[in-house]
Amino acid sequence: MSVMIGVPIKNAAVWLPRFLYQLDKLSGVSRIVFIYGPSEDPTLQMLQTWENETAHVVEIIHEPAMSNPLSAAEIALLYEDFQSIIGEEGWEDETHFMLIDSDIMEVPEDLVQRLKAEDKDIIAPFVWIDRANPPQFFDVHCFRLYGYRFYPFSPPDPNDGEPFEVDCVGSCYLVKREVFDRVAYDNPHPHMMFCENAVNDGYEVWAHPGINIQHLDVQRVGLAKNPIELLRGQDYNPPPFIKKDGTIISGEAFAAELIQAYVWGTLE
Repeated sequence: MSVMIGVPIKNAAVWLPRFLYQLDKLSGVSRIVFIYGPSEDPTLQMLQTWENETAHVVEIIHEPAMSNPLSAAEIALLYEDFQSIIGEEGWEDETHFMLIDSDIMEVPEDLVQRLKAEDKDIIAPFVWIDRANPPQFFDVHCFRLYGYRFYPFSPPDPNDGEPFEVDCVGSCYLVKREVFDRVAYDNPHPHMMFCENAVNDGYEVWAHPGINIQHLDVQRVGLAKNPIELLRGQDYNPPPFIKKDGTIISGEAFAAELIQAYVWGTLE
């Protein structure tokens, strides 16, 4: 049983060495496939150098010119490319696909094995903002439970550190090949739409608060994550947040707590 890792990548040179160091640590991987969009920085050269140095099997697939930042439609097409690659001739034993964003900054060495051991259709680790103080959950727009967004400072954990079923996940997740082969990626937010389509097809999506990874603080490098509501052209009114204890908190109340956290360095 082996896992194909897929990484869409473009203009990542600033943080790429740290990301590649994390990939080097992983085991239980059949190959790592990068789908590379033409960049204005040395991303490609760095990938090619690492390909010659790492013990992993690496494939770098070139895509034609894409917008910067990538549009939702382009991102969906990238994941469709991964779907066409997994299990191809010579790699028939690949049983799972793992998506890892190229701006993941820290992962446990046994990430692949621990997620596979849960035997879920789709399962994701908890994704935190790298070096945030206080600790802050990263992918609050994409990770959702009962329709609510994960509260950044104390995300939901109904099973006390054990996996629990959710609406959708993003940034990094493991998918059984049979699920990955059958479920479509759609716009405007491909990760969320993939999860929604999977649930509609009878599959389950899980999150694991006992497995944690760190994501680049994208706001510090001038990038942004937009909620699906905004991408759909709706009024900017995403749903409230859900806390660890199940409490629901409005966006306005969260904004006030966020200011308190950064001004005083703590949350009450």
